[in-house]
Amino acid sequence: MRISVTTLGCKVNQYESRALEEAFTRQGHQLVPHDAAADVVVVNSCTVTHRSDRDVRALVRRARRQNPGARIAVTGCYAQVAPEELRALGVDLVVGTADKQRLPELLESGRGGVHVAEWGWAPALGPEPVTRFGGRARAFLKVQDGCEAFCAYCIVPHARGPSRSLPLEEVVAGFARLHGAGYDEVVLTGVHLGNWGRDLDPPRSFTQLLDAAEAAGVARVRLSSLEPGEVDAAVVGRLAASPVFCPHLHVPLQAGSDRVLAAMGRPYTAAAFAAAVRRAATAIPGLCLGCDVIVGFPGEGEAEFAATEHLLESLPVAYLHVFPFSARRGTSAWAMEPKVAAAVIKERARRLRAWSKHRQQQFWRTQVGTRAPALVEDSPREGWLRTRTRNYVPVAVPWEGPPPRGEIDVVINAVEASGTRGRVAP
Repeated sequence: MRISVTTLGCKVNQYESRALEEAFTRQGHQLVPHDAAADVVVVNSCTVTHRSDRDVRALVRRARRQNPGARIAVTGCYAQVAPEELRALGVDLVVGTADKQRLPELLESGRGGVHVAEWGWAPALGPEPVTRFGGRARAFLKVQDGCEAFCAYCIVPHARGPSRSLPLEEVVAGFARLHGAGYDEVVLTGVHLGNWGRDLDPPRSFTQLLDAAEAAGVARVRLSSLEPGEVDAAVVGRLAASPVFCPHLHVPLQAGSDRVLAAMGRPYTAAAFAAAVRRAATAIPGLCLGCDVIVGFPGEGEAEFAATEHLLESLPVAYLHVFPFSARRGTSAWAMEPKVAAAVIKERARRLRAWSKHRQQQFWRTQVGTRAPALVEDSPREGWLRTRTRNYVPVAVPWEGPPPRGEIDVVINAVEASGTRGRVAP
């Protein structure tokens, strides 16, 4: 069969889509682009916001128009929490997150309908072998799934189930597989990455995961995201001491007001968050620090938003991912009051995104004149090669001829709107 796979959402979803694609290929099927003629259209869905849901529905409708005779299968988080909505759209096969790995088998058998397991049980996390990432220079390795935090705004625990960890021996095998496939950078990813190991028998510590990553032989290892309470002295020390771990952390803040953080169900204060990220920035030279922020959570007034702005201004933050609050049915924030007006949410998001752009350029300027190893990300375009340093700075350098693989040393010369320019170091 000709099968197209379209992915929405996080790095975990991207990893799982690559695993599905490789399974389809092993079965002898042909992968085609999402806009090509297909016998089967697969959408790996996200449901973190209303916009995510809308995007899934739009993809389903477009698939039906472009491929009227195709079977349409939707898997992932939206499929888990709203299967009947998808069936009402004419989706042939709806497969929840717990059964996602069964999708190739279900398609092969010709079965349709809804295959969504309730989260009264949780399958052990097993390997999903992936060896390629569609021309990307870096690979992902999913080592954890699920979340038990149940933050007030978040539907993910309902969509992904309880926390499960990939056993350490499978982590080691995953690194070996990706290293053997030629990847020089691997991004460790999970829904709640810092929770890795706690459910294993015997339990494992997160630093044991870091030990295995460092010993894997890959030149660069990046962490997708850690919660503030997980950026402790042991983890920071481990990251700072090794040349393998990229000096880049993404730590979700969500709000700078203690009152809003408490209403969100976040288990830290603004002061505790600040202490954690300052500890990391002090210990790890050149650290690029990113944060998530939600604007417009119910009850967020001007004073609370100002507290977020003030906290961010005081911290060594290099960029933000800004999320307008999106009420999710089934979460405790669904019925919370008072709601923040849509126009106010939009303006606050605009302000923080503008601040993020300014702060990112500030961070890039601190790197001008420095020499750093940078991973080659793609082929030359108009005589320029795109690379990225270990602390996540994009650097375009002049280049003629076939691109090299792996890292090259670059010197950063100037900052531009969407990155930096430099030259290959002698």
